[in-house]
Amino acid sequence: MNHVLEKHRDKLVILILLLTPVALMATSSGAQAGTGSISSPGGWTRGAILTGQTGVIEIFGGAQGIIASWFVSELSRENASLREELALLREEKARLIGVLQENARLRSQVGFKDAHPEFELVPARVIARDTTPYFRVLTVKIQHEGADLKPRMPVVVAGGVVGQIHRVHEGWADVIVLSDPRSHIDTLSQRNRAHGVVQGLGRERDYRARVSYLSEKDDIQPGDTMVTSGMGGVFPRELIIGTVLTAAPDERGLFQEVTLAPSVDFSRLDMVYVITNTQRPEIGEE
Repeated sequence: MNHVLEKHRDKLVILILLLTPVALMATSSGAQAGTGSISSPGGWTRGAILTGQTGVIEIFGGAQGIIASWFVSELSRENASLREELALLREEKARLIGVLQENARLRSQVGFKDAHPEFELVPARVIARDTTPYFRVLTVKIQHEGADLKPRMPVVVAGGVVGQIHRVHEGWADVIVLSDPRSHIDTLSQRNRAHGVVQGLGRERDYRARVSYLSEKDDIQPGDTMVTSGMGGVFPRELIIGTVLTAAPDERGLFQEVTLAPSVDFSRLDMVYVITNTQRPEIGEE
């Protein structure tokens, strides 16, 4: 007998739960007809059923609360795990973007090196710069052991001229960028070969320079590209310096006031090259 009850216990519980409302409706209708009272057998039966139903409701209510608490707790743990996983994925994404950007920069630098086999290029990584937003000096760490670097050697990237070495230390060097007032680079207009000198303006809000010694007769227009002339033996010829922004006669009418925007974005510099030989082969030389 006990074995049978144990085997069908779940079915009996379900049956009782289903019959309870029916029994309640039956006893309720009997009481309304005046055939029963609380002291009658039907009334006792109804009272017992009501008590049992109340107990079942309380039990299931408590169980529901426990299940709900457990479910909320599980959701909280799952949400915390998902947030942690999302943070890791974002970190991994940022790292991959950085790697891709660095690879693109390295490819452009390698392309520049391949395009100028006549130059002896020493790679250097930017490791420090002034704390001001528009710095004029940066520090580079030399990537080539035994490189013989000297002051005034030109520093370039694939986009054009960066500046010149100012001081050399063991394994690293200070570089003044072309917007520094100490920087003077002999230049030519790529369009009509008008000759001038690019001098840094040293402004605190931009990297602009000026092109000095351009006469009023020189046809210089906004948008003209200025390149290195190769004169003076510091910079090789035809390296891009920047683009003319404005050109107007000065107060005396003898020269022009010309401002220039560097072709290099100094705020994004990571890797640069130092040109250790400045003599570019002449046409026909081997």
